[in-house]
Amino acid sequence: MFGFIFRVLWRVIILGIGVGLVWASLFKIYPYADSRLPAFIALLLIYCFLAYIAIPALIRLFRLVIKPNHIPLYVTSGDGWPADPVNIAVVARSKKHLIQSMESAGWYTADPITLRNAIREAYSILFNQPYPNAPFSNLYLFGRSFDVGFQKPANGHMSARSRHHVRFWRLEVPEPDANHATHFDFWHKRLKHLLGLQKEIWIGAAIDDTGPIGIRWRYGQITHKNDPDTDKERDLIISNLTSAGLVTSVKTVESGEPFSFRGQTLGNTFLCDGTIKVVKLKALVIPKLPIDVSEQEVL
Repeated sequence: MFGFIFRVLWRVIILGIGVGLVWASLFKIYPYADSRLPAFIALLLIYCFLAYIAIPALIRLFRLVIKPNHIPLYVTSGDGWPADPVNIAVVARSKKHLIQSMESAGWYTADPITLRNAIREAYSILFNQPYPNAPFSNLYLFGRSFDVGFQKPANGHMSARSRHHVRFWRLEVPEPDANHATHFDFWHKRLKHLLGLQKEIWIGAAIDDTGPIGIRWRYGQITHKNDPDTDKERDLIISNLTSAGLVTSVKTVESGEPFSFRGQTLGNTFLCDGTIKVVKLKALVIPKLPIDVSEQEVL
């Protein structure tokens, strides 16, 4: 009973702080900025402050007490909100093997997210300029951000405006004191028959960005629009890998019933068939380069 009352009070406190921040922004900070800057610049600064600083900080404060709790059928934002559905698993010999296979199938490895790369991505989206290795925002599974991501531009300009993309997490035994052992056990129970022979299992969340402008409904931040049919995105990856002759088998694992959930983008609901497609990759055969005649003479 005490715990319930405390959680209710905590929600009221967070709501009160949020209302106070919005009031201060509109009636204190904005009039001050508006008297010194053009109205558009003043409004833009207020928006950036609320969407990218104040509200995310408030959500993190909220999560100090109200911990996220979900089944591992989708990955989450850093604050624990549902993000992208988990819909594919790839069995590979190593991370290098996974990267080589995806790149051979026509996918680009995403750059790490740094300030420079984020600015370059924003430029690519705004001006429709090529950046096929644009970075991804951090999403979380097993208590950590993704290990590697891949994308395939869906427009003729190779820009980040619209793209197919997938994030992968390697299935690892969690630390003894980790809080995400349940997620590991969930996937290990379903995929343990694939372990062994020095192979790794990579759990993936695949969706596509269909347009440059969407709104994260919890924060008001600008993001991409997404296609609700995420199963189609998963099947595209499998089709590309198969066409490149890189797949030995594809199996379907029942992870649950068909389900839907609201992701990060305003007005978007993901539809999932409740299965995971498990793809086994072939070992890549890298052709040997011919020895140069001059090298033969030296030898």
